[in-house]
Amino acid sequence: MTRNGVCERILFLRRRIAAIEAQGALAQGNLARPPVAPAQNPFELLLQNLGGGSLNEIIPARPRDSAAAAGFASALALRAVAARPRAVVVWISEDMAAREIGLPYGKGLEALGLDPARLVFVRTRNGAESLWAMEEALKSRAAAIVAESWVAPRAYDLSASRRLLLAARRGGGLGLLLLLRACGEAARLTSAAQLRFEIAAPPPPERTPGQRLPPPGPPAWRLRIAKARAGLPGLGEVDPLAWRDISFDPEKAVFHHAFSERVPAPPADRPDLAPA
Repeated sequence: MTRNGVCERILFLRRRIAAIEAQGALAQGNLARPPVAPAQNPFELLLQNLGGGSLNEIIPARPRDSAAAAGFASALALRAVAARPRAVVVWISEDMAAREIGLPYGKGLEALGLDPARLVFVRTRNGAESLWAMEEALKSRAAAIVAESWVAPRAYDLSASRRLLLAARRGGGLGLLLLLRACGEAARLTSAAQLRFEIAAPPPPERTPGQRLPPPGPPAWRLRIAKARAGLPGLGEVDPLAWRDISFDPEKAVFHHAFSERVPAPPADRPDLAPA
């Protein structure tokens, strides 16, 4: 995917990543996180084995679940940073994806435990540039590479995913590709990815008319494993077709089944009707 006129940009990003890693000892106190807790269930065991050198796809179940899918990707990136405190996260945002779901919010990422100083942000114009930038970033020593792409499913084929996987194995980073245009096609895509997650926003809490919404709880999602390569630890006891409700504990960087607290309603396409 080499392009003329962009070698200097790649060299700049690699120097930037190296500079951040070199300063890791100075800022380690701000990024100190507890180690990832041992797995308590097969699903957590499966997620814990999303280590370096892997390519994973995240697909929203519906168009309005795109923001929830991006939030799930940030949680996985936080887990990767917790395992490698001095490494960085490379976040690639395509122009169309930025217009649809917005850009990463620094204070929100910081609230999750991801120091913005450890974030390298990259903007791309189209799907081809996003895949190329992700391939180059996967060759670095970053802890995680998140790419929000508006690429059409037909343009992301087995050959393109194979290049990304080989780059991930070379650099040892966690590749997280957000395919925002592939809503509803999680079971039909063909790629070399290790895992494919289909993400939906959590269901709204039950309430009576006039009752206020409860305060926001921990980050939470509905999740389905649409694809998993054979041989992954913990996969034998996880139903790939079953939807499960999960929440994320930023302090311990672990996922939990079900919801221990009520969560707010997911975003809707339009506001509620005004009262008569």
